[in-house]
Amino acid sequence: MQTSALNTLRGTDPSRWTNIARADALSVSKAMELSKLVEGLLPTDEGAFIVFGSLARREYTADSDLDWTVLIDGRAASGHLGIVHELKQKLKDAQFKVPGPTEVFGGLVFSHELVHAIGGDDDTNKNMTRRLLLLLESTAIETSSSKEVQSRILNAILGRYVDEDASFIAGNRRNDRIPRFLLNDVVRFWRTIAVDYANKYRARAGEKWALRNIKLRMSRKLIFVSGLFMCISWALRDNEDTQDDFVVQKLVTHLKEWAQRPPLESIAKIILTYAPSLAPAVFDNYDAFLGILDDKTQRMHLEGLSPEDAYEDDVFMHARGIATKFDEALTALLFESDEQITKLVKKYGVF
Repeated sequence: MQTSALNTLRGTDPSRWTNIARADALSVSKAMELSKLVEGLLPTDEGAFIVFGSLARREYTADSDLDWTVLIDGRAASGHLGIVHELKQKLKDAQFKVPGPTEVFGGLVFSHELVHAIGGDDDTNKNMTRRLLLLLESTAIETSSSKEVQSRILNAILGRYVDEDASFIAGNRRNDRIPRFLLNDVVRFWRTIAVDYANKYRARAGEKWALRNIKLRMSRKLIFVSGLFMCISWALRDNEDTQDDFVVQKLVTHLKEWAQRPPLESIAKIILTYAPSLAPAVFDNYDAFLGILDDKTQRMHLEGLSPEDAYEDDVFMHARGIATKFDEALTALLFESDEQITKLVKKYGVF
């Protein structure tokens, strides 16, 4: 595995967090397969094949969906849609599972809306979801242009968040200032996920409710907490000179580095530095969660379980118990592990 902080926390025990390791290895393998499949299809220097979800988090299991988009950073051309159609057929032939029915993934996206429509009426749920997932759980599949295009768009999005943040105007010299514009969008995204979860329960008549419930409490919560630390970690850095004329550029670099790591690795880096004693509570439970997703019998059972039957079901209650312990561990990380973290979470997590 390439996740160095997680490896350090794992230590020398090869039997520790085997489900995380297995999902990571499968993610690497699938990313290589996609790289070969996509190579030569994208427009040079302006197209990227971006994956989200479990593959981007390096948590891919045998029955995972593939959430993807063709991201264009350039002028629109009639041939772009043809690329999407060809990709869909190639992915189908390679037996990748299609994205869900929300139309957020599996198509064509242009960078303009991601960069320029932040807030306001033009910032639809789809646009916000794509933008925040690009920052919190995305990976550019290796092609001749994908990583360069993704890097360019990340710079543009993060530049907007920082350049237009009142915390970073020239006269503001507070030591603990953080990117609040971005943080507010991370919080808005988390609340939107929770609201959409309730809406999907109604719109889909409870279909796959139990599995979505556990995912909300595990992987969705993981990316929110990672996003929270993405912002407040700027104030945790060691002895930075707040008078530095290049503070904005340094912050964009800091945020971009965070955006290009898997969420589990980012949380591992925080835990390794501030709360190593919490590693078992966080990663034992996340490993158990991935074990459930990788067990076809349990996964299918949860997919077919109705909300009315869930709280009398052993599989669901076991998964719910894992999620509860994971939540308790993250709460301890935020409020009990380190005085400075607690101070920042209390100050910026609400207001």
